[in-house]
This record gives sequence, structure tokens and C-alpha cells, in this order.
Amino acid sequence: MKIVFIAGPYFGDGDFGKIERNIRKAEEYQVQLANNDIGFFCPHNHTEHFERKAKANEKFYRELDMLMLSIVADAVLAIPGWEISSGAKAEIEWAVANNLKVFYPKSPKDINEVIVWAGEKI
Repeated sequence: MKIVFIAGPYFGDGDFGKIERNIRKAEEYQVQLANNDIGFFCPHNHTEHFERKAKANEKFYRELDMLMLSIVADAVLAIPGWEISSGAKAEIEWAVANNLKVFYPKSPKDINEVIVWAGEKI
């Protein structure tokens, strides 16, 4: 199974409502990938609202996300808004530098390219 790492904005300006919207937006992509039997890792849900639940700083989460990206990902799905997220930009830059495929869907239903790629043999 190939694994798609979902990259997109999470924290923004730290407003709880914006963070929640970012999490739910990423979740829409997770659902579409799961509905098409495509493996994924999404840091948005992995540490959902940990900015309130735990005492670790943002640097900890960025390092954790990059480690997970380097260990599990076969590709990256850059969700709309990624270009305004320093974390997502770093994840995509790492993926490009390490020859991982990067997808730029316009919406959760715009994953046909990912579906074709996921069906190809590794």
C-alpha cells in the first residue's frame, strides 16, 4: 500500500476556529483517499488540537511531522492553502528534494491523479 502524506495549513494565527476548520478540511481529503483504498497519514488528525491538550511547542510538532513524512510517505497531497503554511511548504520542499510525487488537488473530489498513481506498482 502506498501512503499519501497530507500537507496543508494547521495552526495559522492560532485561532481555535481556524484550526478546527483546517483539521476538518484535511479530513475531507482523508475520507476521499480512504474511500478509494489509498493509504494516508494526516498530521492534522494525528495531533488534533494538541496545542490545547499538550505542552509541547510548535517546533516539536514540525519535527514530528517531518519525521513521519520521511518514514512513511510515498507521496504528498498538498491541499489548497498549503502555500500560506510554512510547515506545509517545508514538507513539500522536502518531498520534492527527495523525489516524492506531490499532488495539488483543487478539492477533495479532485484526486483522480492520486487514484491512478496509487494503482501503479511500486
